[in-house]
Amino acid sequence: MSRAAKVATGVVAAAIVAGLVVLAYPAFAALGGIGYPAASAVTATHRTLAPDPSPSPSQSTDSGSGDCLAEASISLSGQDKADMVPTLVKADALTDRGTRPGARGEVISNAQGIYSYIVAPNDNLISIEQRLCIEYGSVRVFDHVLGVAIQPGAQLILRPDPTIPWIDPYTPFDAIPNVTNTVDYNSTIYEMGAAVRTHDLDTARALWARSLSGHVSPAAQAAATAALDASDWATLDQLFP
Repeated sequence: MSRAAKVATGVVAAAIVAGLVVLAYPAFAALGGIGYPAASAVTATHRTLAPDPSPSPSQSTDSGSGDCLAEASISLSGQDKADMVPTLVKADALTDRGTRPGARGEVISNAQGIYSYIVAPNDNLISIEQRLCIEYGSVRVFDHVLGVAIQPGAQLILRPDPTIPWIDPYTPFDAIPNVTNTVDYNSTIYEMGAAVRTHDLDTARALWARSLSGHVSPAAQAAATAALDASDWATLDQLFP
């Protein structure tokens, strides 16, 4: 499928997802955007292409956005909703093709390769995904991005640990269709992201106890409880990006 078709399909999907959480938006809008862990929270062996501090645009190493020869993607898979885990598919395709308008942020790498991307001002998901050769839409879904909005300084995890379960940011695991009010759950997911980003353990524990514990899958419940008890920020970064 061409990138144009993927983008068109992704926009429709984003609109549907955004509609599911529009009631939750006021509850977390005051947070100043979606929270992501700071780059310092990642054990990185190499950093590349930091944003140009000068006011002039940085030079792109790729003047055209064209399609990549292959695209990586973050797949959410499992037998059912109880054991959804993320997997980076076509990991070899994940590569940095250089800064460009809409994707001038910093790429973080670890021993396995590209690990995450730090959003720069005026970045957008489409350009970021084109720069890194990653399939349109998979970053938004995995990294708990509301619609297509991303905030400067946000960290988008691109190489998730497949042993850490994924938490659905929109629907509680125990939700009853047409009965459960998801507003508090939705807003707390994003508050947790902000608390994890700033390593505010007391707030994270309070939010977990108030609105999330018991409302995620059993696997996620066990992982989050253990991570909060041990102050395991690496795990919390992925559970609440």
